[in-house]
Amino acid sequence: MADISSRYKAFSYKTRLHRGKPIKDITDSKGWNKTYLEISKLPSNVAVIPAGYEGRPDLLSFRLYGTSSYWWLLCVANSIIDPFEQLTAGKQIIVPIID
Repeated sequence: MADISSRYKAFSYKTRLHRGKPIKDITDSKGWNKTYLEISKLPSNVAVIPAGYEGRPDLLSFRLYGTSSYWWLLCVANSIIDPFEQLTAGKQIIVPIID
């Protein structure tokens, strides 16, 4: 079985509780901040989350980019840690323009 913890090696993290369960929070790490700053430099548009897309960055990515692979880009650009709580219908989000 693959060691899934290896994906965290690029970022320092703090273990904290989220919804009563321990998670690895990378949002205070230098790697995360560098990633966020680079993404924030991209040109972007603003979109509104339509009904039916709440908590589903994968579906938003597919609708906006034609692939579900950029769900993480939407989350990073909007500082979204928990899409189930933070992606709500009617909310404005930043949509980075990528080539």
